[in-house]
Amino acid sequence: MKKAFALLMLAILVSGNVSAQVDPWNTYRWNRDNALSGRGHVDKSPWFEWWYYKVVLPETNDAFFMVYGVVNPWDSERVLGGTRASVIMGDFTAMVQTEENLPLDTFNASYDETLVTIKDNVATDKYVKGQVTNEQGEVSSWDMTVNKDWAFNATGWATGHGLTNIEWYPAQASAHCSGTIMSKGKTYQFTNAPCYQDRNWGNSFPEWWTWLVSNSFDNNPGTTLAIGGGKPKFFNHVELIESVAIGLNYKGHEYTWRPGDLDKVKIDISFGKWEVVGVNKTHKIEVSAFAPRAKFLDLNFMTPEGKIFHDYEALTGDMTVKLYKRKVPMVGSWELVETLTTHHAGIEYGSEKQYPLKSLIGGQKTLFSNF
Repeated sequence: MKKAFALLMLAILVSGNVSAQVDPWNTYRWNRDNALSGRGHVDKSPWFEWWYYKVVLPETNDAFFMVYGVVNPWDSERVLGGTRASVIMGDFTAMVQTEENLPLDTFNASYDETLVTIKDNVATDKYVKGQVTNEQGEVSSWDMTVNKDWAFNATGWATGHGLTNIEWYPAQASAHCSGTIMSKGKTYQFTNAPCYQDRNWGNSFPEWWTWLVSNSFDNNPGTTLAIGGGKPKFFNHVELIESVAIGLNYKGHEYTWRPGDLDKVKIDISFGKWEVVGVNKTHKIEVSAFAPRAKFLDLNFMTPEGKIFHDYEALTGDMTVKLYKRKVPMVGSWELVETLTTHHAGIEYGSEKQYPLKSLIGGQKTLFSNF
């Protein structure tokens, strides 16, 4: 108890120093309106919510992720099969992931700031500390600071309004982390390593989702790309579209392509293939990403009802991004602004369907260019 209390007080002190800069979408979402209104009502529908962090060490090509999550936080009687609090850590060098499922009463999160505690594990938007133990008794741990560079509001005006069954918000689409990670008996120390933090919440999973991110581009420091989307349900019933939102921070300017803003977004995405084209009034972006099968982990996320959702993820994939501008506003041909490349891209495809990792096609894909 003393250790947990000390960690909680440390997290409060760290987050309290930046309380004036709190990102409202990076705080606790479950039952929020009821809690803040003081009505005393409690939402007892299926629910999931997590805070995801990743860090890549470009010099050594090591990569790690951590997840702090809760499923059905009202379900103390465990009526639904997925109910739990959990902490997950993934090591892409050792190609292992470790998850500890914990009682609901070990989970706490704040409506007023980014502050999550699960037993002795703490996560804020400035500081992340925790550990997990696998079935063999091996301990993995992390202790790192997080310095935010850029947030991308992927769904714009629709964020937080519950229009879809799952929401994704890259609260720190670009950040830099310093600290220590211990995994498989090895200690990694790093300073200002490229890292990332996002949020997911909702009441059910989509048919499929995808994710493409990097803030470590060759010869282009400060550039960040964040893409996410899939096939969600609208108002938890109708599957209207399959699409993604695209955000690019390039030379201090934010470029966005959002279906909700009526921008044109074309995708050719399935397990093993990630190709995206976006067109807005002034700019076009083409994205092609790939990673060999050996770089993917099959992360198992459990739905609120207890079904397994397979999330195939790599954190050191290859990605090419081409940014164009119109030669003449609204009409005419495109002029290439920049070709961006990285070997440290986060690449993901998730669905209830399980794919043998050997089914990944081994060759690079060719991006379609006509739009």
